[in-house]
Amino acid sequence: MTANTNPETGIRYGVVAMNSLESWVWDEFYTSGTNESEIEALREWHEENPPETLHDPEEAENQFFESLEIEEPTWSLEQGGMRLEIGWLGGAPLLWVLLSPHTTEARECSPCVPNAGNLDCKETGGFTCYDLPAEWYATSHAD
Repeated sequence: MTANTNPETGIRYGVVAMNSLESWVWDEFYTSGTNESEIEALREWHEENPPETLHDPEEAENQFFESLEIEEPTWSLEQGGMRLEIGWLGGAPLLWVLLSPHTTEARECSPCVPNAGNLDCKETGGFTCYDLPAEWYATSHAD
């Protein structure tokens, strides 16, 4: 399997800086997406704190969430035939297009994201990768 390529389709993932997208994209993840980091943290907490060992499991879980702080959370979203994820690289949020009915040609990403298509650098003759609908990009974003 090639890194950063959809294993079922063989098409490269597309990666774009969140600041290249419309501001409502963040809201879409917060309202309709899943905070994968929170789910993983809760799973780990449950392994360390089985419900049968707690006096009030519901209250203990509420306290866990109140104290939980994740600086760079991973989010996922499935919408319109797309499977998307927000991850972080060097403190910068990146949107990963893992599956989409939209494709484009783009430059290959830096060595930090090997084999993925850089949606901030689309170019004819580049590598085919998954893309987002045009309306997701900020109006100042150059295609």
